[in-house]
Amino acid sequence: MKKSYQKAHQRKEGVNYKHDLGQHFLYDEALLSALVKSTGVTKEDKVLEIGPGSGMLTYQLCQEAGQVITVEVDEDVLPFLRMKTREFDNLSIVVGDIRKQPIRELCAPLGENFFVIANIPYNITTPILDLLWESRLPIRQLSLMVQKEVADKLAAQPGDELYGLLSVRCRYYAEPEIEAIVPAEAFTPPPKVDSAFIHLRMRSEPILPVVNEKLLMRMLREGFNHRRKTLTNALKGTVDGDKLVAAMAAQGLKPTARAEELTVESWIALANACAQ
Repeated sequence: MKKSYQKAHQRKEGVNYKHDLGQHFLYDEALLSALVKSTGVTKEDKVLEIGPGSGMLTYQLCQEAGQVITVEVDEDVLPFLRMKTREFDNLSIVVGDIRKQPIRELCAPLGENFFVIANIPYNITTPILDLLWESRLPIRQLSLMVQKEVADKLAAQPGDELYGLLSVRCRYYAEPEIEAIVPAEAFTPPPKVDSAFIHLRMRSEPILPVVNEKLLMRMLREGFNHRRKTLTNALKGTVDGDKLVAAMAAQGLKPTARAEELTVESWIALANACAQ
C-alpha cells in the first residue's frame, strides 16, 4: 500500500468509502486550493457542489465563494462534512441524490451565472452532465473532477480517437478546457485510473442558431450509435434522405462521411437543413 494512501486514510479514519457511490476523496488541501482558484470563483460568486463527501473541497469553496449549496446522498459522511465546515455560515447542505432533486428550485437561491464545482461520483458522470446541460439553468461554468478518459472525450475534436457523442454534446453546450491531470494515488481510496479537472464554460446560446434542437439531438444519437455507417445510412428513417444528401453536399461533405468527421457546427447545419 502506498504511503500517500496510508497517510490520507489514517487522517480520515472512520470514513467508510462506498464503492457503489463512486466515492474517491481528495485530501490534498494545497491541490484542492489550487484547483478552486483555477475556476476563477470569487466572493461575488455562488456555487453548487455535488457529492462533497467529507468536505475537503467544500471547505475550499466556502473560503473562496460567497455562497455554497452542496448536495450529498450519503448520510454516513454528513458528520465529517459538518465538522469540516462548521466555521462557515455561507454553506447550505442538502441531503439527497442530485438526480432526484427539484433542480430549478434547488438552484434558485444561486441566482444567475453561478458555478458548479465538484468532484462528482464517476459512476454517474454522464447522467449529471446531461442533467446540468439540459436543465437550462443559468450556469456560468462547470468545473469538475472526472476520469481522465472522460475529460479527454469532453475536450476531443473531430479526428481525435476519443471524439464521439459526448464530445459534440459538450461543445454544443460549453467550451471545454482541461486544467490539470490528477493521478489516482492522490485519492482515497485510489481509483483504477487517473482523473482530470476540467472547466466547461457554458454557452449562453448555441454556436449557431438551431431550428429544432430535439431533431439535432436525435440525429446526433443515431449518427454515433451507428458510427460505422455512413451518415446517409445511419440517419435513414430519422430525416429525409434527399435533404440530408443536399445539406451534406452544401457543406462539402462526402456522401461517405461518418458521424465522427463532423464538427458541432456541421451537425447544426445538417439538422437545420433537414428540419425545413
